[in-house]
Order: sequence, then structure tokens, then C-alpha cells
Amino acid sequence: MKRTLTTFAVICTLTAFGQTSQKHFQNGITKHKQQDYKGAIKDYDKSIKEDKANRDAYYNRGICELALKYFKPAMTDFNKTIELDPKFVKAYYSRASVLVSQEKYVEALPDLDKTIELDPTTPNVLTLRGQIRAQTGNKKGACEDFSQAKQIGDKQADQYLTQFCGNEQQVGESLMLDWPESENWKIGDDQENEQKHVLDLIHTNETIDKWSELGNMTSIKGVKGVPMDTVMNLMFDQAKLISPKAKLTFIEKDESAEYPWIIFTIESPSFKNDKTPESQLWYIVQGKQALYTNFRAVKQATIPAGLKDQWTKFFKTAKIIHK
Repeated sequence: MKRTLTTFAVICTLTAFGQTSQKHFQNGITKHKQQDYKGAIKDYDKSIKEDKANRDAYYNRGICELALKYFKPAMTDFNKTIELDPKFVKAYYSRASVLVSQEKYVEALPDLDKTIELDPTTPNVLTLRGQIRAQTGNKKGACEDFSQAKQIGDKQADQYLTQFCGNEQQVGESLMLDWPESENWKIGDDQENEQKHVLDLIHTNETIDKWSELGNMTSIKGVKGVPMDTVMNLMFDQAKLISPKAKLTFIEKDESAEYPWIIFTIESPSFKNDKTPESQLWYIVQGKQALYTNFRAVKQATIPAGLKDQWTKFFKTAKIIHK
């Protein structure tokens, strides 16, 4: 009987132990979704302390660390995730993302290879590896990746096939922006014609008609040599047509750079036919073959200072790349 009671006590203790770890984990997920990454990390810390084999807690903590650019601890957590589960595909892709974020592109290739080996339908993995292959001289491998990406429905694949795999008349440039995996972006709409290519991004649980945050990347083909202030004022003039109370705020620019750029905000408290506010932070850069206009937007009358700083830093990671 004593042995039975002891076993029962151990089972109860282990059950409570697991429940406590799970509670901290769920608290971490809640804060994670709210983009309170530092708060989420603290809860994942507690979850891991209670259960050192909690694969998902290590992985989620790594994603938060990556979002905060804590690259070393993020790498450690993704390493541990893979140690606990060598077939956990997302961990390989996320570990590659840590290296890409530090511009260690070649070093990222083995993890991208492993991701594709385990699940070639992982979003963006083929086009990312293709871009790295193209930039490092492996054109054949790059085109194979883009072709495979197109076959599984990646809407970006055609753009890269044209850019890297076409004939000499199709040789071109493009703007590369690494939208944070931790923010769960997906393509909401993708339209292209002879004049421009427009890509809208939304969060995975939202639609293009109902979003809380929107990303936009537009390339206007053949437009060159336009002063940055002129472009900014044109965008503001267009905004005022539908939102007379819109406010323009210049943030920063560099017209002496190889690719001149400017960052500014347009904040609209309401619109003529819609009372819902919308504020946008714009990043516009002049390429050799096109003008690239990009923005992130929220449905608020103003952009909070912390978000403005985060978005500005994000856009400054953009790169114009060539075949």
C-alpha cells in the first residue's frame, strides 16, 4: 500500500509539474501574439524551467529572440529545439533566418537544404535558397528552386524566374525585404502589369479586406531619377485627396547613397468615405531600373513611437539586388 501511495504521489507531482509548465507556455503565447516579445520570453523561461524537454517553448523563445535581434540566444534555442526533435522543420528554417539576418547567407544554406529535404512546401524556403544560390553564382540551382516554388504555388516565384532565369532582356533588379517570420506574414494580393508590380502582405489569420496591419511593396518599372522629396510630396498629395486631414512627417533620407531613399509617415485620422483611421510609414528607394515604394500601415490615427522606430529599422535592412 505504501508503495502504491508513493507512486500515486509521484504521478500527482508530475501532473502538476506539466500543468505548471503548460500554463507558463500559454501565457507566453498570449504575449507573443501581442508582440510583447520580452514578456513572452520570461514566460517561456518559466515553462522551460519546469519542463526542460518542452520543444515548443525553446522554439517560441527563439522566435521572440530573433524578433528582438538577440541572435546568439535565438541560435542556442533553435539548436536545442533540433536536439529535442531533429525533424522539426520550422527550427531549421528559423536557424537559417538567424544567419540571413546577419548577412551570413552561405552559412544559412545547409539549414535551408535540410528544411527543403524535410518539407519543400515550407513558405518562402525555396525562393530564399534560390536567391542565395543566384547571388553566389549557382544560377542552375537557383532556377531549379524558383521553378519548384512556382509548382507549389509560391506567387513570388515568377518574379524571381524572370529576374534570374530569363534571357538578357529580362535581366533586372529587385528590392529584397526579409519580412520577420515571427510576425506571421503571408501574401494577401499580388498583381503585376507592364508598369508596376504590387505586393500586399497581411498576417496569416487575416484577410486583405480585414486586416490590423498591412505591408506593401510596389515596384514602378522604368521610373528613374526622381528626387526623393518629390516622391514624398506626391504620395502626400494623393493621400489628401481622400483624407483632407492627413498629416505628413518626414523622418530621414539619404540622397547621396548609391540608391537614394527616404522615410516618412502619412497619418490619416479619417477618410471622406470611411471614418476608420489609417497611418502609414513609407520607405521609398530609387533603383537603377525602377522606383520602389513600400509601406507598413496600421488602423490608427497615429503610429506609436515604438512601432515607428521598429518599422524604420526594418526598412533600413532592405537591399536592392541584381542578377
